[in-house]
This record gives sequence, structure tokens and C-alpha cells, in this order.
Amino acid sequence: MALLFWDASALAKRYFTEVGTTTVNALFANAGSHPMATTPWSFAETYSILLRKLNSGAIDRPMFATAISALDAEVVSGPDFGLLSISDAMVFASTGIMWLHNLNATDAAILALLLEYTLTLPTGRSGCVVIAADRRLLRAADTEGLKTIDPEALAAASVPA
Repeated sequence: MALLFWDASALAKRYFTEVGTTTVNALFANAGSHPMATTPWSFAETYSILLRKLNSGAIDRPMFATAISALDAEVVSGPDFGLLSISDAMVFASTGIMWLHNLNATDAAILALLLEYTLTLPTGRSGCVVIAADRRLLRAADTEGLKTIDPEALAAASVPA
């Protein structure tokens, strides 16, 4: 049973239709016994992505309100999602990850969190699947031994496998 960890770049596709949305929806529908998690920062970044869609005119206010309500209901209030916190120690540890993988601060802190978290899993790093549409984060996570899914590159029909 692997943890499905959601980066904002993939999570936003759940609430705004774009390339990869059908795969994201299939992942949600087929999560089964796999726990899902993200960070409060990824929640905020997903909110920010949706706000940018509103401000650019890609969605209207009612669509934005519906998307934000669904985001809150599934990620913050929903029983199927966990929130993992990034500690100050992980932020400081992330500078080496930034250097090694050329990541921005948030992605490096998320990767530091996941690398520490997987130490607690019986299956280690193979017990975590990073779901993201951010190519640099996916590359870094893969290099570090984490499983990855890019919803823009995986067909929805391939999700149950």
C-alpha cells in the first residue's frame, strides 16, 4: 500500500479541466486502500493556481467557488487525505536538495519531507508515489528512488495497473 503524494501541479487538475485531468480523476477513483497526502503548502499553491485561473478569466467566480469548496472538502476536511507538515529542519535540509536537483525552495522542501517520511515506511522510498506535472520535481523524486506519476503523460486507462 503506497502513499499517493500530490503536488499542486497535479492536484489543481482535479479542480480545473486541463491536460491530465482525466488521469487525476482516475487516480482519485482508484486510490482504494492507498492513502493520499499533500502538504499545507501544496494546498495553498493549488488555491493560488485556481485564483490565477479566475484572475486570467479562464474560470468565472461560480466555477472558482465550486473548485475551492471541492478542494477544501477533499483535501482539508476529507477523510481520504492527510496533510504532511514541512518542519523548519526540513527547510534547512532542503538547500542541499536545491543544489543537487536544481529545484525551487518549495519543491526541495517537499522532497526533503518525503525522503524523511519514507524512512518510517516498511517499504522505504518505494512506498511513496509522487504525483506531479512538474518535470523537475518528477526527475528529482525519481533520482532519489521515489515512484512517480505524471498525469499529463499517463493515460487514464492505465491507472488501475
